[in-house]
Amino acid sequence: MPSAIVLSVVGIAATYVFLRALAFLSQDSREPSSITGTIPFISPLIGMLHEKGGYYVRMRDKYNLPIYTLRVPGPPLYVVNSLSMIQRIDRHIVTVPFAPIQIRACDKAMAVSSQGMEKITGEKRLAEDGYFRSFPRVTAPAASPGPGLDALNRAAVGNFAATLDKLASQGRTTIKLFHWVRHELFAATMDATYGPFNPFRHAKIEEEWFTYESGIMTLLMDFMPNIFARPSLKARDVMVAEFTRYFEENKHLDGSLLIQLRQKHNSAFGLDAKDTAHTEIGQVAAGIVNTAPTAFWLIWQVLADPVVYEDCLREVSKLVQTGPDGVRTIDLAHIRTACPILVSTWQEILRFHGTSIAARIIQEDTLVDSQYLLKKGGVVLMPNTVIHSDQSLWGPTTGQFNHKRFLKTKK
Repeated sequence: MPSAIVLSVVGIAATYVFLRALAFLSQDSREPSSITGTIPFISPLIGMLHEKGGYYVRMRDKYNLPIYTLRVPGPPLYVVNSLSMIQRIDRHIVTVPFAPIQIRACDKAMAVSSQGMEKITGEKRLAEDGYFRSFPRVTAPAASPGPGLDALNRAAVGNFAATLDKLASQGRTTIKLFHWVRHELFAATMDATYGPFNPFRHAKIEEEWFTYESGIMTLLMDFMPNIFARPSLKARDVMVAEFTRYFEENKHLDGSLLIQLRQKHNSAFGLDAKDTAHTEIGQVAAGIVNTAPTAFWLIWQVLADPVVYEDCLREVSKLVQTGPDGVRTIDLAHIRTACPILVSTWQEILRFHGTSIAARIIQEDTLVDSQYLLKKGGVVLMPNTVIHSDQSLWGPTTGQFNHKRFLKTKK
């Protein structure tokens, strides 16, 4: 009788051979070159979860491919390393659209009901007048330069000003910078959006958001969320209940133009108050998930580097106006044109610290550049860290923070 050790070794070897054969047989010769790792299907998954954005940078540096295939459990992942390749893929707006990612988010991360999903993903789900592609046009009056956006910004800045005045009145104090920035930005954004009946004015509801946020990717991947994202599921239920009450009682009519237009858009597609509440979870994510880390890094980078601090302070100081009553003001509309170093610093923050990953789900077999086949059902990943650290784009100083990198050179 063979020993248990021998049987285990044989079993592991057989599994390895099977996975290696499966990776080979499932790869079309026209697809981008496949990277399997030491253990096919398993090694790439471990690398993505453990190294996050650093994994894609390591694969780029190791294999030097413009695009490659990662075989993991589920559909193939096509990871893009080249900016020109991203531009070519973006031309295939019909077969490689963004809407399917939004649909998955509504279903998995926001948990819109099956009836609601039918209403927003019907025959027109990818059409110009469908739910997703018409959304930017409907909300444009509130999100584009004009009275709606001005009111939103004015409310948020007023919130910030009150917070800073309160902090200054305390004298010398110590704060946990990231948590302070995240809370204040979140509170100001939510208050400006939802108005006097903002559900997140309750500290417990704000805490529920950050609990939910930590599990968004697990929910999107739909990888045993009841086990690995249970706290996020509970937090989502609490927030949905609050938002449902908010919309049922028409509290959005006292909120910003933006929230009124979002509710109007949902109503036009037949979504009830509860499903509107579910979609609103996604709107909160869109407004805060990337904004808070960017704001933190901007403040940290300015305060931590004396040179950056002095350059930005010199620019902003020139905008300060003192009124007859002694009140000092800054017209924020002039920041973009009068503070090129501050704007460049912000852009460098996005490049140097940005870790987001753009994704697309392929709707039909698509041949890119007459060379690379992207199969229907596959997922295209475009990691920012790869493009933002590409020396062919940014030069030999790509690994250094240069707050003047984006200054326009005078000819």
